[in-house]
Amino acid sequence: MKDATMCNFIRAMRNCSVVEGGPSYEGKDLRLQTVPWCAACHSRPTKGLLCCASCRTAWYCNSTCQKAHYKSHKEICVTVARNLNILDEQAELLRNAEEAYFETQIGAFGRYHPTLIYMGALKDVVKSLVRAAQASEMQCVWERAFDYTLELQRLDVLAPLDSQALTAFILLNLHRDDDAFDFIRSWMQTDLTGHETARELAMRHDGIQKGEWFFPREKNSRYLNMFEVCPNVDYRSVPVAFLVVLLVIKCRLVAAYDATCKSIDLALATTDGQRIQEVKELVTDMLINKKLMNIVSQRKQVVWLVNAIHGNNAIMLPAILNPEPLLEKYSREGTQDQAAEAFFTLFYGVPCLIRIPGVEAMLEQRFGKKPFYTL
Repeated sequence: MKDATMCNFIRAMRNCSVVEGGPSYEGKDLRLQTVPWCAACHSRPTKGLLCCASCRTAWYCNSTCQKAHYKSHKEICVTVARNLNILDEQAELLRNAEEAYFETQIGAFGRYHPTLIYMGALKDVVKSLVRAAQASEMQCVWERAFDYTLELQRLDVLAPLDSQALTAFILLNLHRDDDAFDFIRSWMQTDLTGHETARELAMRHDGIQKGEWFFPREKNSRYLNMFEVCPNVDYRSVPVAFLVVLLVIKCRLVAAYDATCKSIDLALATTDGQRIQEVKELVTDMLINKKLMNIVSQRKQVVWLVNAIHGNNAIMLPAILNPEPLLEKYSREGTQDQAAEAFFTLFYGVPCLIRIPGVEAMLEQRFGKKPFYTL
């Protein structure tokens, strides 16, 4: 994707914060469309929609809507189609190779030059589908991106951190917060320097089928404190992108709790509601599982994660509120180190964060409305 397009998306993202007075927040992004709609007019005609044949990431009422939207859709469409064609070509080369990589090297694709080329093509597909999903807000496009990124993890147990971060960001966009938490926990609990070598990890991937979730999974894990679950992990060694994922999860929990409490208070403030003041605790217990939701702990985790992120990368959180210095530097000369890390996370992960009620106000209280930071 062109640098200018990425920068423009980040600028637009700053206008995507939650509008007060909308539906009560339940920990999910209301922009996610579970059923496809027309990319041009956002309608869902009863006769059905036409899907773009080139990329299969956009739908239209008819050819008129498709033509009207083509200028906006063209770059994404061409990029997705091209990357998928390249991936198919690389897959064919591997299938024709004597080594039979797809049969014998699952989990070890990061070791060999031919498979590294394939993995690069696979990651390009994931990135282009993520951009298409960001543009369309379609659940099915996010799911398609997830299928490819899960394949990245299956083929290479030592997948680069940016590939792993993409997986976690996609899970957040699909509202699979438990899986995002479990995925990061699995990364934290993997010891490549001690008992478990890369070879042993690759052996664990034997028999795993394409599209199969193969990470340990725990129901309601999102309520846990990651650094209590993994007490031996130093937060300074955790990628900022992973810390941002954890911050999104915790902010969603806190915002949903606050929205529920506000709804209860509004209901009890009515004439009829005053008659049931004595059962307020009962109503609250019905709507909030306090065995899972320790709001004091969750709020403390939010503060702790904000401090940890800022301690690891002082550009990251201020750039959410004031992205222009980072974008100007990126457009002019590219970025390295912390600036590159911040730009990557800003583009792929921060839209999930900024859309949570109260997050922008929290960051402004900590850093100011337009904070300065050194690049």
